[in-house]
Amino acid sequence: MAGIRDVAKRAGVAACTVSRVLNGTAAVAPETRMKIEQAMRELDYVPNELARGMFLQKSGIIAMLVPSIKHPFFSSLADCIEKCLYDNGYKLMLCSTSGDIEREREYLNMFKSNLVDGVIMAVNGLEDAAYIQFQKPMVMLDYSVGERIPFVVSDHKTGGRLAAEEFIRNKCRNVLHLCAAKEEREVLSYESHRELEKILKAHGINTRNQEIKWNDFDLKGYRDLAGLILQSYPEIDGIMAADMPATAFYEAALKLGRKVPEEFCIVAYDGTYAVDITDGRLTAVVQQLECISTEVVRSLLKQLRKEKADTKGVFVPVKLRKGSTT
Repeated sequence: MAGIRDVAKRAGVAACTVSRVLNGTAAVAPETRMKIEQAMRELDYVPNELARGMFLQKSGIIAMLVPSIKHPFFSSLADCIEKCLYDNGYKLMLCSTSGDIEREREYLNMFKSNLVDGVIMAVNGLEDAAYIQFQKPMVMLDYSVGERIPFVVSDHKTGGRLAAEEFIRNKCRNVLHLCAAKEEREVLSYESHRELEKILKAHGINTRNQEIKWNDFDLKGYRDLAGLILQSYPEIDGIMAADMPATAFYEAALKLGRKVPEEFCIVAYDGTYAVDITDGRLTAVVQQLECISTEVVRSLLKQLRKEKADTKGVFVPVKLRKGSTT
């Protein structure tokens, strides 16, 4: 594999001149630059981006830390963020913690090097100080950990209201919603469950919340859970859950002979591709991933340019998309 010295020899210049062209640290005469670029093409030279990043203290890479890459919401969001970053001259490094706090800590320590220019955090298992003291640009997703770090979150209060109104329109009397376990309730998305419960109770509708650790189940696990819940609580006639478990409840309801939506209504929460894998699209409260991505990248770019980012938080609107389950 060709190196800088090989390029310099082919172009008839000093190695330091090639380095200046690669790093953009000093002006180089146009004719000299053309010789170097021609030599690189002839030798199929590939610059060492990591070494260049260490030299310039800029890598052009943004890290995103998520709880699970295979989760429909996070995989879909990462796809949108990657495209938005690429359009702005950055690459995405996607990392998963699998719900492991120590893994999150190791990744965050690794990000302190010049490997990445900024971080998007979709997890917050560590103490707030770990993020507040982080010295690089950072944006939190669905979490608020202090005034210094910007965060982007969907308008989950409206999301809970939209779901509640849909259950009311469908004359549901007993609604179950799957929500995060107690220790995870600092997640801002839990606001949707609080709003749902408040509105349904105000209309005399019974509600039951089923707490789960979101990362304890795959699709098969959710199917087993859905079947068990519907058999244990046959009075339930409505369910709000994230896309994957909502799909599992749809399948379990049909398997038990429940008519959807005549006898059993389902509102998924997220509105990713996962709601389209059934016989009919599920009704869903949709988090607008492209809007979230735009706001996340905008906040990062402001910080990278040393501009003041909005640390009060950006709330992205949600919308209800009707499907065949209400």
